[in-house]
Amino acid sequence: MTVSTIRMHRLIPAIAMSLLMAACSTMPGREGNVDAVLTASGIDAQLARLQQPLQPGKSSGPTMLIPDEWLTIVNTTVADSLKPEEIRQELRSALSKNLSSHELASVQHFYESETGRTVVALESGQTSAPGTTRLPATTLDELARTTGAGKAASMLAERALNDAVDIAFEHRCFGLDKVPFAGMLSGVIKKTQLGALRDSVNTSIRERYTGLTERDAEAYIDFARSPAGNKFFNTRTSVLTTYAGRAGDSLSSKLSDAVTAICKKP
Repeated sequence: MTVSTIRMHRLIPAIAMSLLMAACSTMPGREGNVDAVLTASGIDAQLARLQQPLQPGKSSGPTMLIPDEWLTIVNTTVADSLKPEEIRQELRSALSKNLSSHELASVQHFYESETGRTVVALESGQTSAPGTTRLPATTLDELARTTGAGKAASMLAERALNDAVDIAFEHRCFGLDKVPFAGMLSGVIKKTQLGALRDSVNTSIRERYTGLTERDAEAYIDFARSPAGNKFFNTRTSVLTTYAGRAGDSLSSKLSDAVTAICKKP
């Protein structure tokens, strides 16, 4: 047997093993795990939140002159700029790439546990949070920080409000031209409004978790800090914020038409 023949005999099993591993990584069972994770973790609620970043209720200041219809127009424009199915597919691909089968199984196991189901029910609004929180503010902050909850929605809401207020001032909408020094103060007004918006979004996100017991909150944080949980939340947050940024980039022209249409109403 020649040296080249020996090398070939050694190479063939190696090639076969590589092909087998590649096949296993794309087997239906693995893809099924990703789909199960997306379903169990409440992806529909995450996408719905992203499509409606501005919550009802107004801040103080000149933007109180903006009619309620404005919030609906902004949210509708944001929703039209997003592509939920494209986001879902990108997240599916990213999770499959970044998490092993074992890690996907760990994520699925958590979300199918009693604590996981409680978390999803609160995040989706299927279960209402109590009026008073059972958790300290530091715990709620840690939940939001470790899971990235609301980060993409907050970013998109801020971008939408920033563009819409610019348009409102530019076209003197909603009586803003009658506010003394409104033009000079537009930067200050926007800064104030954006700060209030961040507080509002953050409060809204944290309020969703007030229905958790301390034990559930601790279990959720532990999961978020675990290798599988950390990879899952980092991947989900990255994909959602990327698409929020893309939607934000396309908002200005669409909002200009929508907001000015309201301004021209008698």
